[in-house]
Amino acid sequence: MELRVLKYFITIANEQNISRAAEIIHITQPTLSRQIIELEEELGVQLFERNKQNRKFILTDEGVRFYNYAVQITELSEKSIEEFRTNSSQISGKIYIGAGESKSISDVARAFKKIRGNHPKIEISLFSGNAGIICERLDRGLCDFGIFIGFKNVEKYNHLTLPQKDRWGLLTRKDNPLAKYKSIKKENLLEHYEPLFLSEQASRHRELLHWFGGSMEKYNIMGSYNLIYNAGIFTKENIASCITLEGLADISSESPLCFVPLEPAIYSEVYLAWKKDRELSKAAKVLLEEIKKA
Repeated sequence: MELRVLKYFITIANEQNISRAAEIIHITQPTLSRQIIELEEELGVQLFERNKQNRKFILTDEGVRFYNYAVQITELSEKSIEEFRTNSSQISGKIYIGAGESKSISDVARAFKKIRGNHPKIEISLFSGNAGIICERLDRGLCDFGIFIGFKNVEKYNHLTLPQKDRWGLLTRKDNPLAKYKSIKKENLLEHYEPLFLSEQASRHRELLHWFGGSMEKYNIMGSYNLIYNAGIFTKENIASCITLEGLADISSESPLCFVPLEPAIYSEVYLAWKKDRELSKAAKVLLEEIKKA
């Protein structure tokens, strides 16, 4: 199995059309078809459903599974090439960071801004996701660093604590009765029986569970989310308020939303983590040293 064939497969999957894929790759359609047939024979599975009427190539269930592996393999290949292209006189290359949503990313942003002054060829690639996804990418070598919020398994990695802590609160509409409070107590949520969306990390956060009284059964929990943007739209539509971290949603004067902190206050530590058994690239080391100065 060759890397170029994986890239062919990914292109067809993305385009869902072998003719367009052949044009993008700059090879003939019969050659591309033959490569994919040989790949299917090698794997012993059918990767695409071929629709002759509209000429669409749709991934089978096996194709979807293989697509995820193919993307990770090609990303890791490209990342390896970038790291080894770095020469001794000029540090360059791309730093890969996987991050949960946190305003602490500003600490990393400021450090990156400083190192770019001396090393203008260093680039950064940001990937957002929950702790599980970031762990997987970090473990597979697809990320140099992971940023975790209140992560209980951070000890498995080399890590440092970022200067800022994240505060938990309620994202709600400005016309919601709860918006008049300076801070939100659990009694307020129970009194109004406020519909709530919880972040996935909130449901596993020990201090936050304690704040709720050890159980959330008596609260009006409507759902969960992993990234706040889409959940915030539900709040705008007056469906549910969100238990979330401060500084992630738009609460400007033009926005219908506001953030009210919880009382007693709940904070989460934010960690920058990297693998213990992996040598960081020169570019990643430069960024790490700058972050440590903060």
